[in-house]
Amino acid sequence: MDKLPLGPGKTAPRLILDLLDYDPKKSYGKNLLADPAPKWRKGLWDAQHPQACRHTLMAKEQTRAPVSNDEQPDADTSYEVAAYCNKCRYHYKINVDYSRRKDFQTPCNQSDNENPLHHFRLQESITGKEHRDKFGVNKHDHLVEAHRFLCTGTKCPATLDIRISSPRLGKSLVDMITDRPRLETRGRKEIARDPARYEGVEPAGPFSSLWYLRSYLTDAKAARDSTTLKKIAKRNKKFVIAFGDECNDLFETLGFRMIEEPAELPEEAMNGFWQLPVVTKENIEYIEDVIFEIDVLIQNLPLSEQNPQYMKVVIRPVPALKDIERSLGYFDYPLRSRTINLESEEHPYYKSLGAVETFTDDYLSWAYDRQCSCDPTNKPYYFDCLEDLATGRKSPDLQMKVTMAVSLGEYGLKQLEDSFKFFGLDPATKEGDDHIMGVYKSRIASAPRQKEDAKARLLIIAKHRNSEAIEALAKDNTMSFEEALEFLEVTADTASDSIEAAAISLSLDGDKVRVARALRVIANRRPEDFTIQSAAAQMETGNGEFALGISEAYNRLQIGGPGPSLPDETVLTYYQSLSSGAPSGSKDSFAEALRTIALHRQSIFLLRKLNDPNAVVHASTAEPVGLDNIGNTCYLNSLLQYYYTIKPVRDMVIDFKSHRMTLSEENLKTKRVGGRIVDKPEIVKAQKFGDELHNLFENLKTASSRSVRPTKELAELTLFSSEKEGEFLERRKSISSPSGPPNIAAIMGAPVFGPQLPPTPLTPPSSSKAPEDDIEMIDNPVDNVEARDDSSEATLVDMDQVPTSGDKKSLTVSTVDATLDTDTVMVNGEDVTDETSKPLTPPEKPPPIPPRNKSGLVISTTESKDLAADDELWRFGTQQDVTEVIGNVTFRLQCAIKPTSFEEGSGEQIDIIRDTFFGANTTYTEKEHSTETKVEAWPTIIAFPGKEGDVRDLYEAIDVIYDEQYVEVENKKCPQHFSISKLPRILQIQIQRTDFDPVRQTSYKNRTPVAFPETIYMDRYVASDDPESVVMRRRRETWKWKAQLRSLEARQAALKNSQEDINVPDALLAVKDFVAALQEEEIEGIEVPPELPEALEDRISQVASELEQISKQIDSLKKSLKEQFTDMREYEYKLHSVFIHRGEAGGGHYWVYIYDFEHDIWREYNDEHVSEVKDRRRIFDQTGSADGTPYYLVYVQTHKLKELVDVVCREVQEIPVEVETWNGQMDGVVNEVDEDNENYRHVEHVKPRPLRPKPPVSSEWGNANTNGNGIAVDPNGNAW
Repeated sequence: MDKLPLGPGKTAPRLILDLLDYDPKKSYGKNLLADPAPKWRKGLWDAQHPQACRHTLMAKEQTRAPVSNDEQPDADTSYEVAAYCNKCRYHYKINVDYSRRKDFQTPCNQSDNENPLHHFRLQESITGKEHRDKFGVNKHDHLVEAHRFLCTGTKCPATLDIRISSPRLGKSLVDMITDRPRLETRGRKEIARDPARYEGVEPAGPFSSLWYLRSYLTDAKAARDSTTLKKIAKRNKKFVIAFGDECNDLFETLGFRMIEEPAELPEEAMNGFWQLPVVTKENIEYIEDVIFEIDVLIQNLPLSEQNPQYMKVVIRPVPALKDIERSLGYFDYPLRSRTINLESEEHPYYKSLGAVETFTDDYLSWAYDRQCSCDPTNKPYYFDCLEDLATGRKSPDLQMKVTMAVSLGEYGLKQLEDSFKFFGLDPATKEGDDHIMGVYKSRIASAPRQKEDAKARLLIIAKHRNSEAIEALAKDNTMSFEEALEFLEVTADTASDSIEAAAISLSLDGDKVRVARALRVIANRRPEDFTIQSAAAQMETGNGEFALGISEAYNRLQIGGPGPSLPDETVLTYYQSLSSGAPSGSKDSFAEALRTIALHRQSIFLLRKLNDPNAVVHASTAEPVGLDNIGNTCYLNSLLQYYYTIKPVRDMVIDFKSHRMTLSEENLKTKRVGGRIVDKPEIVKAQKFGDELHNLFENLKTASSRSVRPTKELAELTLFSSEKEGEFLERRKSISSPSGPPNIAAIMGAPVFGPQLPPTPLTPPSSSKAPEDDIEMIDNPVDNVEARDDSSEATLVDMDQVPTSGDKKSLTVSTVDATLDTDTVMVNGEDVTDETSKPLTPPEKPPPIPPRNKSGLVISTTESKDLAADDELWRFGTQQDVTEVIGNVTFRLQCAIKPTSFEEGSGEQIDIIRDTFFGANTTYTEKEHSTETKVEAWPTIIAFPGKEGDVRDLYEAIDVIYDEQYVEVENKKCPQHFSISKLPRILQIQIQRTDFDPVRQTSYKNRTPVAFPETIYMDRYVASDDPESVVMRRRRETWKWKAQLRSLEARQAALKNSQEDINVPDALLAVKDFVAALQEEEIEGIEVPPELPEALEDRISQVASELEQISKQIDSLKKSLKEQFTDMREYEYKLHSVFIHRGEAGGGHYWVYIYDFEHDIWREYNDEHVSEVKDRRRIFDQTGSADGTPYYLVYVQTHKLKELVDVVCREVQEIPVEVETWNGQMDGVVNEVDEDNENYRHVEHVKPRPLRPKPPVSSEWGNANTNGNGIAVDPNGNAW
């Protein structure tokens, strides 16, 4: 490669793209082909001329190009592509010469990662005028400009010459034969001179003139020598009409020669002729170019003026782009995307890098590197280009390259200019380093909060000036505690949340690095402050997330998949076991993992233990406590947490003895709940449930631990109704079967209004299992449950119930099991897997000893324990629907408590539960001569989401129930609608996620989002006795609008035909084109009515107009529906709870979000973890992804909020107990069990900690708080 001065270049694809975009006639004085791309700044205008030609090049016969992609150039290779533009008629010669290749040189090729493409830099240029001045005028050479480029590849010999020539036929010559008015005038003039001779002859059109001239030139090319050249009589009628004497200049320019010959009769004048041009080596290329241009002019005429016969004669031109790409070695190179959006504009930064938008990330990275090496002076500008493109393309690879470049000290031009401006300096300043450092020190002295920004900018200046002194000053990163406080404008006594708020406010201005450093300094002074620790950790990442992923943190502590479900104490044990005796570097790594887990869990316990292993940590009285999962009971935990926040329910349960119904004969006779008489055994069970729930609520109120454990008795009473076990198994079988989802109304024990799901199949699939064996714990196999549904899917069994090893159906359990990562479906105590069940192997090393005992984690086996039967094992792994459990809970509570009154007519019990949760609907059925009404109570409204892609808001989902529909009454269709005749104080709305696939005969989960507001108004549904009331008139209007909307959307769908590959307008257009082609071909036997294309065109316009009108009507109707009830705001409800389900229709994981109205806080209750929701988009921006979907919503009447909900109800009383005997000197005691169970051991950490005193046992609660051996136990079931 010849030595070239430093400067930017262009890759071969960029150069050819610029060639196609460059119009020498319309370029605003800029040479897009030869000039470097200007530095682009936002707001600067860099558009092309609006009339510039976007060239379409067609190949000429002289083209010499590779015939395949595999052809490689050698030292004798020279390619030339001769082409012309099929629009503007400019001519191009593109010559790629490798003849200067030397032995050590290798052309660039796509297999060479360092030189995959040619990268050309301009060597020299010459204009047409300069060329004519230097080499003389040649009438056959219309050169406009020529350029020579050399490849910048270190070993590439390629030279590229590009010649651009103007059309051979100038505008004045073309107008002679294409200007219709001129042709018309010329023809009429000649006809008027001799009307008799030209009788029946019309003036020639552009096509005739062009075709005659093309024929003359074609004949000239075909002549063997000058003696065989034809002559054109000037008196020829066609010639005279088409050309006449007015076109003499045209014929002379093309080389035609005028001759005269004597007439046949002596008295006649001489006859004139035009001799066709003699075609030689000097002018043949010129003549061929004129023929090409005539073809272009003919093709650009309207189709109605072209002669179909012409299409059969003329050879279709071949695009030249493939020949160009092959000659330059980039044909079929890797692209970012094969789809090109022609309407989008390419960002100017691609031009600056000499690249194109379709480059892959690797090619764009290579183009950046090559441009920087060719033009190092402008490297900061090229860095700006790469950085912006990496962001715009959302490319991790390019963003990583930018990050690595920054780490190596690279910077952008904008950063450099801004850095100088920050200090009030000019980028071209001649001041010395001392002056610049003095300006910096003065700046931070007057504005200390700008120190970090000033240091970052000073470092860029240091690198630009290559100054070690300035760089050392810029890298001084020390910050004192006082500086951190001053920077955040807080004091040492400022509350944590205020410090966090100040930090967030400052970070919005972009100074996140300095804010993070200040927070870390303060966090180091407050090691136990969770708020500051969390804020510092998240600010340090720069994206609001933790630097170490939570999964990676658990893996680093060798916990793995079970980590999220383990209590804090066990996690701490793993950390202490690993960090004990580890090198300092490893200790720091483990500490980072524990800190990440602590922050992710929002665990003050772990944070305090991280900084002080001997710290004693209790639960906060300002926060709720969690509920331990006792085996697929996430749904139960969510529900219990929700009920605990409902004041009427909580107060009633905590004071249950005052509400307990006396089991007198009179009370039993009148006890009617859920539309049926309740017998005494059912009431006894219900009151046992009330006792268990009382214990749990007391524990939630007073526990000093961060979570409590529901008893198995409470879970069993919640899950199981009083029906016989056989009936229960049959019901579970029907629920698990593929015949469809359960009937919600039957589950709830009360009517739930809404369309019913499809009926069950007539012949359900047969099963070889006996009923007693059908005890699968979730409705669907585990493989069908989403991968992230793991927090409650693993079947956890209470270890008190584990059979002995002698039992044939025993369940072997290891104390630490790696298989806890995966979900397990248990049947009769055995794993359902593809392999034969076998005992789990113990780990290679024993697990760490936990610091203290925690309920639900101790594994203990003794000979005196009563073994549970197999059917007791699976009960605690059963997964049910939340609505099913709600029905059981409300029914149990109503059965257990006294009625406050009785419903007139039905005798149904009225009580606290019914007053709180139940509403009522009135059904209006309009018969022929009367309106029939019926009132029914309900605890839940069902909202129906749309199908996939049809996102509804909550009102639209509820409207499915309350809109008018037609029902068959006495063999007649009658309109029917529901209205709410009684609004509940607490409104529960189930989003019907279970849908039915009639083809597969299975249930599936509908994940379509339903947009729900924080405030809902129920006015539109409230019943009115006046059928002409405002609300009813508006409801009828909406029903009419919805009918119109359905009709319009159906018509729109039919026209768009989105289910097929082509819509109606496109189909009509394709037919029109096909008909036009048939007309042109004039195929024998096929007659096309001449009016058909026009009729099709009219129909296309009609369809387009109809679609536009339909779209406007749909928008108008939707707007009207949206605004119909916005002014009705009397019955207002506020959102209180959102139940979330993650998984499939048959199983998954539940948690609940509950809003604390008093403190304006949303909390997530996820089994034992209760945490504040910082980003509310997690609740309201539901997309139906693996993060779960809203399943159950609870709204509370706004004017009764304080009366109905109280989220945090805590009364923790800590009374320290003095321990004289142990004195804190014993580290731990391990009690070994019998040899048959050597894999199990009971572990206790005996370091004393404060305990709550044992409460006195009253006659009212004494029986409820003893175990089977008569020993007093606390609400968790543990001996006091």
